[in-house]
Amino acid sequence: MKVIDRYIAGVVAASTLVALLVVVGLDLFFTVIDQINSVGTGGYTLGVMLQYVLLSAPQACYELFPMAALMGSLMGMGTLATHSELVAMRASGMSVWRIILAVLQVGVLMLVVAMVVGEWLAPAAEQYRQHLRAAAAGQGVSFLGGEGLWVRNQNRFINVRRVLDPNSLADLTVYELNDRKQLAEATHATHAQYRDGQWVLYGVEQSAFGKDSVTTRHVASQAWPVLLTPDLLGNVTVEPKYMSTSDLRQLVGYLDRNGLDSRHYRFAFWKRVMTPVSSLIMLFVAVPFVFGSLRSIGTGQRIFIGVMVGFGFYILSQVAGQMGLVYGLPPLLTMLFPNLVFLLFGVRAVRRL
Repeated sequence: MKVIDRYIAGVVAASTLVALLVVVGLDLFFTVIDQINSVGTGGYTLGVMLQYVLLSAPQACYELFPMAALMGSLMGMGTLATHSELVAMRASGMSVWRIILAVLQVGVLMLVVAMVVGEWLAPAAEQYRQHLRAAAAGQGVSFLGGEGLWVRNQNRFINVRRVLDPNSLADLTVYELNDRKQLAEATHATHAQYRDGQWVLYGVEQSAFGKDSVTTRHVASQAWPVLLTPDLLGNVTVEPKYMSTSDLRQLVGYLDRNGLDSRHYRFAFWKRVMTPVSSLIMLFVAVPFVFGSLRSIGTGQRIFIGVMVGFGFYILSQVAGQMGLVYGLPPLLTMLFPNLVFLLFGVRAVRRL
């Protein structure tokens, strides 16, 4: 059986890779169309735009992997069905569940690679992508490395560890230098909100550095007329879906400790956790299709069915997520619901075989 397992694994893995290249290529193509009108603005040249688009590929690979897994499984197993190889496997005593297990085994191996890309490569690429776009626009922003966003405004240096959205910041520090380029004052705030044309800092700790002393004061809130513009932050904000699972977990903990709204980040966290589960379920769902009504149709029709099923799963996931946000439903149950629906569908389809 190990020889058959390796054979099935090779066929499914090769088909999934082809499907992933196709769907990611389409995603990059539409990204190019979206960005082409911005070429020529500031330093945003064609070369910079192509780098910007290519840097989105790791995130696209991770997000689209469940659909690629479904399409790859349909194409690979469909090829085996067309050549009557699945019939020969069944005749040799190999059960449907045994074939499904072989498919899921290669799925787990592919998932390990996808998770490495999604958890480490994609967040780093997205961070550099945003830096590249901001630098090309001449905005004087740097947020490479692990120290958050850095902005310079004359003698003031601003470090923001978390940009929640263009009007909301968390864990920020403002350093002010005197005319001799020496540190004169440092202000730290747990979070800040942009309201009525100015920033309001909360949980403020301010230290003034004299010649031979340091004076520290604490205030609950403080208004800053000039800090950062929301337009600037809108260009460098990293959306929750581009963050790694560990970053999202840390951010949710920080927001909860400071009494801030963490719902969007909780949903993003559980969505990333459920992505590997979704991929395995998509592989599982594809098998009964091949043994059933799709065993005698062409590759193009299988791809179409795979796209429709994958698109249906995507729509159901998006609807469930939005309903969870609106009605305050538990994020874990909301993200788990589409997976359970398709899992039950797959189990029922296999049992009917």
